[in-house]
Amino acid sequence: MPSSALLTRGDDRSPVLLHVPHASRIIPLELRPDLLLTDVELAAELDEATDTATDEIAATALRHTRLKPTTVVNTLSRLVIDPERFPDASEPANAFGRGAVYTRTCSGTPLRTEPYPRVAALLDTYFRPYADAVTAAVDDRLDICGRAVIIDLHSYPAAPSGFEDPAAERPTLCIGTDTVHTPEWLIAAVRSAFASLPEIDQIAENTPYAGSYVPLRHYGRDERVSSVMIELRRDVYLTDPCTPDAVRLDRLGRALAVLIDAIVAQVAADV
Repeated sequence: MPSSALLTRGDDRSPVLLHVPHASRIIPLELRPDLLLTDVELAAELDEATDTATDEIAATALRHTRLKPTTVVNTLSRLVIDPERFPDASEPANAFGRGAVYTRTCSGTPLRTEPYPRVAALLDTYFRPYADAVTAAVDDRLDICGRAVIIDLHSYPAAPSGFEDPAAERPTLCIGTDTVHTPEWLIAAVRSAFASLPEIDQIAENTPYAGSYVPLRHYGRDERVSSVMIELRRDVYLTDPCTPDAVRLDRLGRALAVLIDAIVAQVAADV
């Protein structure tokens, strides 16, 4: 089964893997009848759920890095499957219908029938091939560089969605960390790369989102795999839910390139 992961292999001297899981709005036509939304409602849901233009920020960064990182971009919407959820009952977001296969919208209204009878099929068809592709990309970096550093690139709306804590702080840049896989130097590198941008007036850790993506094969097991999540508040770079500001997008992409170069230098110094 082909994967929705669009993978571009990086320079052999770069341990960095740039992951963009939620930028797409594409839903296969055969899955559309299962979504209990009108076309207008679906468009609004995609506006809120999609990390719009994070793939463009990543592409801008690639044009300015010294050594190209490996990139993995999900070509399908997270409304198909969310590759960053646990695919079983251990996923906390299952409680509000936002596990690996969503059954609820951002506002909590029904997205699919509950219980949804095709969960296993979607996991087999879309989730597992995607996870396998990312895992293989991480293994490739480990084999070649001895280290893998994942930058997990996201964005989030200025106003909280229905399933979120409305009291949580919503900085212009949220850094998501993991106690095992996010070293302090990596957090400092993110802060250094983005702090000087005029759009970034507040940086916080693990609010409103926490953690960072690591493939299940490596999660909690392999400390050679580091990971950090970057969550940009969307009003930082979007003029409306679908339209990025070109100047701000370019600045963010260049800052991301600075981060990538800093990671390469740090890992090389550690070897």
